[in-house]
Amino acid sequence: MTSHFGLMILFAMFVATIFATIAKDTAREQILLGLRLWGAFIATGLALGWVMRVFPL
Repeated sequence: MTSHFGLMILFAMFVATIFATIAKDTAREQILLGLRLWGAFIATGLALGWVMRVFPL
């Protein structure tokens, strides 16, 4: 998995897992928060990618 998108998904998964584990106590709350964070990270990354596409370096 060497594509930027694949690495973004992997990074978002790890960060969301750690944040959810630290923030919530029960397993159900951790899973729901982890999924919500993971989706937010992916959506934000895609949105910022489209915005930055307008400004090439």
